[in-house]
Amino acid sequence: MRFRQIQLCCCECGGRVPTRIRRVGLTPQHQLLIQFRCTGCKRDIYVVKDLADCWRECPGPKDELEVAEMGTTRRREPDVQFLHSLGVKFPDGDES
Repeated sequence: MRFRQIQLCCCECGGRVPTRIRRVGLTPQHQLLIQFRCTGCKRDIYVVKDLADCWRECPGPKDELEVAEMGTTRRREPDVQFLHSLGVKFPDGDES
């Protein structure tokens, strides 16, 4: 399943990212609420995001193709480099 990650960080102590999320919920104002505890400043942090904004930021079918293609390329590059270091050559320059 394809998804776009929501960036979470604590703005109080310099942008630490959470190690785990405590709660995820929905508000009566049609917002997504994410709660986590900052490991740096020990505060409970609440991130609130409008569901309409979440809807607009969802990846579409075009994004899925781009992400899939990038993921395949990224996975192949280290393999190709490793095989080249062993002296393996691909026929007709095909690196896939």
